[in-house]
Amino acid sequence: MGRVDAQPSAGLEAERAVLGAMLIDESIVSQVLAEVDERDFTSTANRLIFQAAREVFREGGHADAITINAKLGYASGSPQQQQLIDLMEVTPTSASWREYAQLMREQAALGRIRALSAQINGAATLDDVRPLLSELQAQMTSRRGVKVVPMLQLLQDFSARHASGAAADYVGFGLDVLDHNSFIRRGDVVVLGGYPSDGKTALALMMAYHMAKTLKVGFFSLETSAGKIGDRIVTQGMRIDFDAIKRSRLTDRDWGTFAVCSEDAAKRRLDVIQASGMTAGDIMAESITYGYDVIFVDYVQLIVPEGNPRDLRSEQMATVSRALHTFAQSRGVLVVELAQLSRPERGAWRAPDMHDLKETGQFEQDADLIVMIYRPDPQQNYSQEKCRVIQIAKSKEGRRGKGVFAFDGRHQTFAPYTRDDEKGRKEKTDGEAPGQ
Repeated sequence: MGRVDAQPSAGLEAERAVLGAMLIDESIVSQVLAEVDERDFTSTANRLIFQAAREVFREGGHADAITINAKLGYASGSPQQQQLIDLMEVTPTSASWREYAQLMREQAALGRIRALSAQINGAATLDDVRPLLSELQAQMTSRRGVKVVPMLQLLQDFSARHASGAAADYVGFGLDVLDHNSFIRRGDVVVLGGYPSDGKTALALMMAYHMAKTLKVGFFSLETSAGKIGDRIVTQGMRIDFDAIKRSRLTDRDWGTFAVCSEDAAKRRLDVIQASGMTAGDIMAESITYGYDVIFVDYVQLIVPEGNPRDLRSEQMATVSRALHTFAQSRGVLVVELAQLSRPERGAWRAPDMHDLKETGQFEQDADLIVMIYRPDPQQNYSQEKCRVIQIAKSKEGRRGKGVFAFDGRHQTFAPYTRDDEKGRKEKTDGEAPGQ
């Protein structure tokens, strides 16, 4: 449809059209939640309906008139309940919701600009006007998804964050070589690269299990069933022999361990999502629905691309990478992408680097942190089966570093590797490379 002309009540009518579209077409709910914010509603009644719909959706329910009415607690036959019914009756189609969403955002911004103008008109001094002008300029230049922060606000935010001396809210991986050299927050993108069968999934599950103690984590598995992931989680978290699990030969002692450890494991907020065939949009919608703080994608090159199927594979994967990067920043979700590396050429061993990420260089560009896991140089007398190198190849706000880790296949875990050197001393091989 064409652009809807803005009339005095156009903003309110647009709000009603967007809400009505959500009620009659469940497939667009996740898209509306990603593009519309509660501050875009000027009507208190409409805002309450939107907030209730968002809460129902995030809880995994169907955001229809019945569930929203139950969430709001409106009495049967009340005017408020009738308003919900009217929203569906006056909205014949959901096809034009984006145009109405744009109109309601513009009308809400216009209302904020008028309020700022009134404050400017009543200001007594130029010093009173300057911050109002900065905020006014931000309202005039902001687009959806773009947050403009004036210098004064930056300084105020800095003071508020650091004056208390409280520890920064970084996300820990449970591995010192990563936690000591990186400063990762929700909203960042981490790429975990490795060759097939080198331990990417085992390492990612170890990280996810650690994070799930304090954060809500979604593990999107595009190639491995939930049952197999569950086996690995149990062997990692409870130290039950992996071979005994796979052969269904658990002893009484194993079951005793399971009983003791289950209480702690059940408290971990970790969901496994069987994501085979999912697009980036599907993953983002599910993440919004369940309110994940962190998502793992195993692995990113298996995501089904959206758009023109004739596009080059590199372009398709670049689009996937940009979509997940934008999602991480806009929703404040930490995205950890497992990625396959291109097979090395036959010949002498060499350590992989971030340029070896398959399909597209966009993964390298979008990542805040790139971690490589690979088998060590056979010339250094490390076991190719029992040892792995975990290396920070890129860190936007930290240092590069690496360590040699012992891989315990019986329990699918990694720990800093130690060995006796020539003088009989214990040598811990988790040194760092120089800073980036």
